[in-house]
Amino acid sequence: MAGINWSTEERAHLQSLVITCRQDLSNSQDASQAVQIFKLITLLLPSTEPSTLTDDQVALLQDKFPGSRTLVQWKVIQREFVRMHYMQLAEHLINQLGLDWFGKFGRDKHGEECFNEVFLAAPPEDAMVVLCSSIFNSSPSFKRNKCLSLLAEFLQSHRLVGLFWHHCLVNQGAEEEASTRKAMKERTRVTWDQSISLLTSLPDKMANMLKVDNWDIFLPKQYFKLLAQDILKTLQLVHMTIQESKDCSLVFVSQLIGKICVSGYSEVLFDNLLPHLLKFSSNNYVWSRISVRIIVGAPERSLEIILDCLLKKVPWYGHMSKLLGDAVLNNQKVKYLLTSKFLLLRHTENDLVLQNVIGYLGDSPSRACLLPKVLFNLLDAWSDGSALQHTSHEQHLYITKAILISSAHLSQKYLEENKDVFLHKLMNGMQAHLETPISRLRTMGMVVAETLTKKLSPNGPALTFEYQEDDTTRHLKTLLALPQDPGLDEIISNLKEINLITSKEEVSKQEENVINEVQEPDELELDSDDDLEPYDMSGDTKVTKVKEPVYVRDCMEGLIAKDNPDLVEASLKVAEKLVRRKPDDLSEIAVEFAKILLHLEDNYHTENFAELKLSCLCALTVHCPVPVASYLTEQFYDRNYNIRQRIDMLEVLSSAAQELSRPTQDQKDITSKSSSKDQLIPINQMPGTENWREIVQKRVESKTRRFASATKQGPQASANKFAAVAGHFFFPLMKTYDSPMNTMNLLAGDFFLLGRLVHTLAIILHSAQNTTISRQMAKTLLEFTWAIRYHVEPYVRRAIMFAVSMVILSVPTHTIKTDLQSDLIECQMWLEDIVEKDPEPECKKQAAQTILLLQDAIKKELNLDER
Repeated sequence: MAGINWSTEERAHLQSLVITCRQDLSNSQDASQAVQIFKLITLLLPSTEPSTLTDDQVALLQDKFPGSRTLVQWKVIQREFVRMHYMQLAEHLINQLGLDWFGKFGRDKHGEECFNEVFLAAPPEDAMVVLCSSIFNSSPSFKRNKCLSLLAEFLQSHRLVGLFWHHCLVNQGAEEEASTRKAMKERTRVTWDQSISLLTSLPDKMANMLKVDNWDIFLPKQYFKLLAQDILKTLQLVHMTIQESKDCSLVFVSQLIGKICVSGYSEVLFDNLLPHLLKFSSNNYVWSRISVRIIVGAPERSLEIILDCLLKKVPWYGHMSKLLGDAVLNNQKVKYLLTSKFLLLRHTENDLVLQNVIGYLGDSPSRACLLPKVLFNLLDAWSDGSALQHTSHEQHLYITKAILISSAHLSQKYLEENKDVFLHKLMNGMQAHLETPISRLRTMGMVVAETLTKKLSPNGPALTFEYQEDDTTRHLKTLLALPQDPGLDEIISNLKEINLITSKEEVSKQEENVINEVQEPDELELDSDDDLEPYDMSGDTKVTKVKEPVYVRDCMEGLIAKDNPDLVEASLKVAEKLVRRKPDDLSEIAVEFAKILLHLEDNYHTENFAELKLSCLCALTVHCPVPVASYLTEQFYDRNYNIRQRIDMLEVLSSAAQELSRPTQDQKDITSKSSSKDQLIPINQMPGTENWREIVQKRVESKTRRFASATKQGPQASANKFAAVAGHFFFPLMKTYDSPMNTMNLLAGDFFLLGRLVHTLAIILHSAQNTTISRQMAKTLLEFTWAIRYHVEPYVRRAIMFAVSMVILSVPTHTIKTDLQSDLIECQMWLEDIVEKDPEPECKKQAAQTILLLQDAIKKELNLDER
C-alpha cells in the first residue's frame, strides 16, 4: 500500500461522507435510507472483498465515490475508513439506539440484519470494544439489551477467531518494520494488553452488572468453552500456514491462555482444549511444536497454574513430551517447577501428577540427567529428621511416593553404579523413621527400605520388616511398576460422544436400557451347603493339663515356673481373679507380686499376654494403692528397665487411678465384669447354702402389705477413694525427669516416653478432680509442662495440650480464675502461637480445641459472677 497516493481531497471526501451518514441517520425518517447507509458502511469494512461485489453494491459505491478505482485503491479506502472513522460511527449508532429510532427500520427483518452486519462484519477487536463499552456504561434499557444480543451473536459466530488470527500474522515488510519497530512494538503491546484484559474479565464484569439476569453465554463455563474453540480454530489456521512455509506468531495466544489461567479458569479452558491438543500432537510434529509454544511461551507467573492443570489431566507421562518438549532444559522457571516445587514444596493425593513429572524427566535421554539429582534431593528431604517432625503426613507421603516412582524410572545400571550413595542416604532416613513415635511414619520407612534395597540389590538378601499391611503400604509397593500407556481412545471417544447424542429421546432410551440391565435378576444359585448351621462352640473351654492355682502365693510360684509353660499360662489367666478376691495377706505380698509381673516376659507366646499382665498389675494397684504405686513410681526412674516396661508402669498407674476414682457401684460392676463364670467362690456363698436369717426375712416380706408407694432412691454419693492416695501416684513421677541415665533420657531421645509420662500425669489429675489436692496437682503439672512446651516432637506437644485440657476440666472454675489465671493466660498465648505457626495439622486442631475449652470455662465463671 506504500505506493498508493491518498490525497488530502480524498480524505476530506471520505470524512464528509461519514458526517453526512451520521446526520442522515439522526434525522431521517425513511427506513430505506437508513438501510442504504448500513449497506454502505458494510461495504467500507475490510471484510468485504471488492472483487465479489454485486452490481447494486458497485453502483452504491460509485454513487458515493465517483470515478474509476482499482481493487488496491478500494482496499486503501476501506483501511482508511476503519482507521479513522469506524469507531466514532459505531459509537454514534449505539448512542442513537432507542425503541423509537430502531423501530423505523428494525421492524423489517432485512433492516435489522443490515444494522447487525455493521458490527458483525467489522474488525472483531473494534466491534467488541464498542459493544462492551456501551454495555458497561449503560443502565437497563433497550440499548443495553440490543448490545448484549449483538455481543452474544458476535461470540457464537466465532468472530474472535479473526481477532486471534490478526495477532498471529507476522508483518513481512522488513524495511517498514525496521523503520517503525519501536512504535509498532509499543502500540502492539498496549493493544494486546487491552484485548486480553477485556477477553478474560468479561464473565466477571457481566456477572457483576447483570447479577441474576445474566445470560448463559456469559457464564464462565459456557464463555470459556467458546473461547477454547476459537483458540483451537486459530491454531488450525496457524498449522495450515506453517505447512505452507509461512511464519506465524503465537505470543498473543500464549499470553491469552496464561491470563485466563491466572484468572482462575484453567480447568474450564483445558477441559475443552487439551483433548484436541493431545489428539493432534500425538503423531504430528508441527502440532507438537505449536503446543509447546503456547504452553511454554505463557507468562512466567502463569506457568505454575498451567503445568499444574496439565499434570493432573494428561493421562500418561509419555504425552508430556509432546506438550512441553525439552522446556525443562531451556526454561529456568519450568525447571524449577518440575524438579523442585512440584516435588518438594507441594503435595496432592493424585498420583498422576508425580507419574507425569518424573516420567517426563526420565522419558528422554536429554532430560534423564536431571532424574538422579531429583532423586537425591528427595532422599535428602525424606531422611531429614527435622523435616520429618515439621512436615505434615500428607507431604511426607507425597515425597515417599516420589522416591519410589523415581527409582522405578532409573536404570538398573545407574542404581548399581551409585549403590553406596543411595544406601547411605537410605540408612539415614531409616534411622529417622524408626525413631519416630508415629506408627504410620515408621511403617512408611520400612516399606521404602524394603523396596529400595530390593531394587538396589535384586540378587542379594532381602530386607524384611514386621508391620501390618494396609491400603497405603500395598499402594506404595505398586508404584515401582511403570504405568502403561492407556492410549487416547477414551479421549477421542469422548469427543465423538458429544456429537453422537443429539436428542433427548436418545438419552432417555439409553437410560432405560441401563435401568433394564440393572433390574435383571441374578441367575447365580446359592450353594446348598450354605443352609447348614454351624455348631455353637462359644462355650467350649480349652482343656489344660495343669490345675489352676487357687491361692495368690501359688499363682506367684506358677508365674516363675521356668519349665512348665502350661502352668505359667494358667497362673497368668487366673491372677487377676485371685487379686480381686482381696485375700488377707495381699498387702504383704503385693509389691513382690508386682515385681514378678513387671519382669514377666512372653516366652511361650501366650494369648492376650499383655492384657492379662497389665490387668493383674492394675488390680494389685487398686487394692494396695500406696505400696504398689510407690514401688512403680520409684522403679520408673530405675536404670534396669527398658522402654516397654516403663510404658507398662505408666499404663498401670493411669488405669488404676481411673478405677479408684469411680463410684462404689461402678467398682462393684468392674469386679463382677472382670470375674468370669468359673471364678472361685467361697463355700459359704455357694448356691443352696443361704443364711437362715435371709430365708426368714424373705418370708416376712412376702406376707407384708404396704399402703404407701416405695420412694425411688437416687444415685448415692460416695467418696472418691483415689483422693487419699492421689499424691503417691502423681508427685513421685516428676521427681527426676531431667536426670539422664544410660537407659533413659526423657529430654533427649526418649521423647515418646516423655509424652506418655505427661499423658499419664494428666489422667491422674483428672481422676483426682473435685479433691482438695487437685489444685496443687494442677499447678505442679502446669509448671512441669511449661518447661517443655516448645519440644520439637509433635507427640510431646500434643501430650502437653492434653494435660492443659485436663487441668481445665479437673479444677473448679473459681480456682482457674484466682490461683491459675496467670498460668492459663500464658498457656492460651502458647496455644494461639501453635494454631498460627505449628506445621503439624493435628497439633493445630488440638490447640484450637483446647482454646475453646478454656474460653468456655472462663465464660461459665463470668456468668456465675453476674448471678
